[in-house]
Amino acid sequence: MIDFHSHILPGIDDGSADLEESLGMLRLSAAHDVRLVIATPHFYADAESPARFLRRRAQAYQTLRQGMAGQEATLPMVLTGAEIAFFEGISDCEALAQMKIDGTPLVLVEMPMTQWPDRAVEELGSIYDKTGLIPLVAHIDRFIQLQRDRRLPERLRGLPVLIQANASFFFSRRYSRLAFSMLERGEIHLLGSDCHNLTGRRPNLLPAVQAIREKLGDAPLQRLETNGRRVFTDNPKTLEAMFL
Repeated sequence: MIDFHSHILPGIDDGSADLEESLGMLRLSAAHDVRLVIATPHFYADAESPARFLRRRAQAYQTLRQGMAGQEATLPMVLTGAEIAFFEGISDCEALAQMKIDGTPLVLVEMPMTQWPDRAVEELGSIYDKTGLIPLVAHIDRFIQLQRDRRLPERLRGLPVLIQANASFFFSRRYSRLAFSMLERGEIHLLGSDCHNLTGRRPNLLPAVQAIREKLGDAPLQRLETNGRRVFTDNPKTLEAMFL
């Protein structure tokens, strides 16, 4: 499995506090059969420049890599990306290419926590046309729950975007039925734990996988695995078939 959303880099945002916690999170991810973790620290354009963020990310990644030395065989591989908070003008930001998930054309974008203005949805869709990068909408489930709007995927239909859901969506008492139906309809392309620590927001992909297998069988899991492989092997044009 691939964890496409994590805050596992030490000391860079509200995720892992230090190297020891990061290594603990990686060990737990390995126990959940995760072979690759994408480190996606928060980037807020109104708080720091892309250059400063990229320097901080590089330093945190180097610290983690040094801490992993000698344990690579038992820990998941870690690649970098960023969880980019949406901002007006994002589609014209030249630094997006440096924040994409390594080896892919994907940029993980966190949409506004409030109701999405039409102009924001339109600009999200224009990222691909302007840059060739494909927006991956972060934790669609959180927006559905906060906005109490189960139709958010419909607003993204027809746009060149992919959707990531958090593992917790699939064992939510209130929303798990919706999670399964979205997955069956192809409205969820990739999964992430959105893990931040070893306490309240731990790596948790395995319970989601088990819930999906019990409810829907192996076919949706195989599709998620295929999607994960494709984003690392295909160019943006051949990924268009995945759009809603």
